[in-house]
Amino acid sequence: MNRFLLLLISIIIISSCELYEQDDYQEYYVVESYLIADSPLPNLLLSKTSPIEEKYSFKDAVVNEAEVEVRLLNADSTIAERYAYTQNGNGTYSPTAQAKVKPKRLYQLYISLSNGDSIEAKTFVPGNFEVLNKDQISKEYTYQSDQQVQLRTTPSDYITDRQTYYIFTINAVNPDSSKLTPFYRDLVIDQENSIENFTINSSGIINEKNYERNADDTITLDVPWLSIAFYDTNKIITNAIDDNMYDFVRTQDAQTGGTSLSPGEIQNIRYHVHGGIGIFGSMASDTLQVQILRPDQQ
Repeated sequence: MNRFLLLLISIIIISSCELYEQDDYQEYYVVESYLIADSPLPNLLLSKTSPIEEKYSFKDAVVNEAEVEVRLLNADSTIAERYAYTQNGNGTYSPTAQAKVKPKRLYQLYISLSNGDSIEAKTFVPGNFEVLNKDQISKEYTYQSDQQVQLRTTPSDYITDRQTYYIFTINAVNPDSSKLTPFYRDLVIDQENSIENFTINSSGIINEKNYERNADDTITLDVPWLSIAFYDTNKIITNAIDDNMYDFVRTQDAQTGGTSLSPGEIQNIRYHVHGGIGIFGSMASDTLQVQILRPDQQ
């Protein structure tokens, strides 16, 4: 399963009882799955929320014995193909047959529970794109220097004419506490976080204000230094994201302090999951590998 780690189940569980106006705690089903264009169908995680006063444990919150199906839909929303899933561990479901996710197509998730409940979600997979300057791009970058990691990509098409939204996922190849960049070193040492929380790190949403569209219709993207948690070798995964992931990340940032809005103006996290919460989202991705040097190595 792709460890994109934009959605942290524990964050959803901890905050879920505060997301809706209610007097008493209400339990919700939680789904998590990310489709990646031209990659095999992913696993799916299925669990339930826990009251905020209880310590959350995924293994104690899992939902088993569900009937899970992912459907490829036609333009008129009729079903083109069905992909059955089977339970292969507590709360984890996998496709029973190999099938690649098709870019620029609509998929539906349908889950049926033994108690008669059902969960449904849809995602339109972004079109594929390519990082064009992989061969020309510098393989070594000095952390916090004026020369950022800069990518030039083809555009990723979407179902509407909306702008393309990107998120970088930075995957540290050899994570070690001695290789932490200053900001994350403080988080680990001063706040006693585990380095495992940062071995796969994601940027915020990159939108048109943060990238340049060139005359040849390519896009130039700068990887923000703040998204890089470790020196040494890093895999930089550029992801063009669907509406579900865009809305989730945008509204989650608002809930967790990433906005100047007052509490009364902050909207609930948007999930696009009917019958539960979580995310059934999709993306198109491309990857390159770079070396991040300490300032004293230049």
